[in-house]
Amino acid sequence: MGLIRDAVRETLAFLAPVACAGCGEPDVSVCASCRTALPGSILTRTVSGVTVYSAVPYAGTAKRMLLALKRDGRVDAAPVLGGWLSDAVEAALDDATGESIELAAVPASRASRRTRGFVPVHLIVRRAGFTAPRVLSWARRPRDQIGLGRVERRENLTGAVTARGAARRRFIIVDDVVTTGATLDECIRALRQAGAEIVACATVASTPKHTATPTEKQCVTTPVAGATVYEKA
Repeated sequence: MGLIRDAVRETLAFLAPVACAGCGEPDVSVCASCRTALPGSILTRTVSGVTVYSAVPYAGTAKRMLLALKRDGRVDAAPVLGGWLSDAVEAALDDATGESIELAAVPASRASRRTRGFVPVHLIVRRAGFTAPRVLSWARRPRDQIGLGRVERRENLTGAVTARGAARRRFIIVDDVVTTGATLDECIRALRQAGAEIVACATVASTPKHTATPTEKQCVTTPVAGATVYEKA
């Protein structure tokens, strides 16, 4: 049913677009310029000893499109965002060693699900062509992170996430954007505590002030179509 709802939302958005979700160009859902706005490199940084791969800086077109999806329900932006997330995941896969790697999406709160009617990260993951088993969930409801500093964010999230059925499995944690890294850090802790190995993290975007020097874009590894587990080529 979730897939059907997403398809209906995207169809309606394409049939009656107000403006481009990235730049505001009228009478188009996502314009050609915004569709091809991906830079030629993957951005990397480290959280809790784990490399985070991000496709774009959280600024300009990417920031507007993510906010359009999350705040305005512009699900028609999800396919483009999914394409960017796919590049980040595939870069992480290309650098990974070993096999049997799965994706674990950062959990969404119940309030967020009710308000939006969909989970942005899950939608982006599906539009990227991947599946992500829901091994992560909230053990308690943290305060809203808006306005909190780096230390406050970490304190707010400590112990807030739990993982189930993750023992002896290997994961790439995925999210829409990484800012201070506090959410990814808590997800890494929860999965490690549950006995999982964290291969990498991947996000659509990374805030510029927290982004390391961009590296050259990695070669793409194609995941097995329709599978939950992805094998390196």
